[in-house]
Amino acid sequence: MFIPIKTNDGAMTPFEYMEAAAGTYQVGQLLNVTGGKLAAIAADQATTPPYVCMQSGTVKGGEQLAVARVGEKYIFETELAAAADGLTVGAKAQVAGGGLKAKFVSATPGTFEVVSLDGTAAGSKVRGRFV
Repeated sequence: MFIPIKTNDGAMTPFEYMEAAAGTYQVGQLLNVTGGKLAAIAADQATTPPYVCMQSGTVKGGEQLAVARVGEKYIFETELAAAADGLTVGAKAQVAGGGLKAKFVSATPGTFEVVSLDGTAAGSKVRGRFV
């Protein structure tokens, strides 16, 4: 899960309510917009998803879902989806399919810039911002 843990200005993360595609969502799940509705990330993604989910549950198509916009001012904490040999502070990771974890692919950097990490094994905690 990509949990916003800090902002550059100290302000709280504002929520928005948007229509979602039918599905089950989790707090901290990064989401795209597809067909005018929020949707889970299907595959590994090297670009910045626009929203992070701020409520858990199953919704029917068109129901409102609480989200916050993803931006550079937020530091997020998540886990590594797989071992990430070579991952260091300053490196950029992708968002793993499903939108719940980061994935380091040295040949195809993403937009999640690492600011701290506890290790490089799968499941290690990592913090970063989207740039």
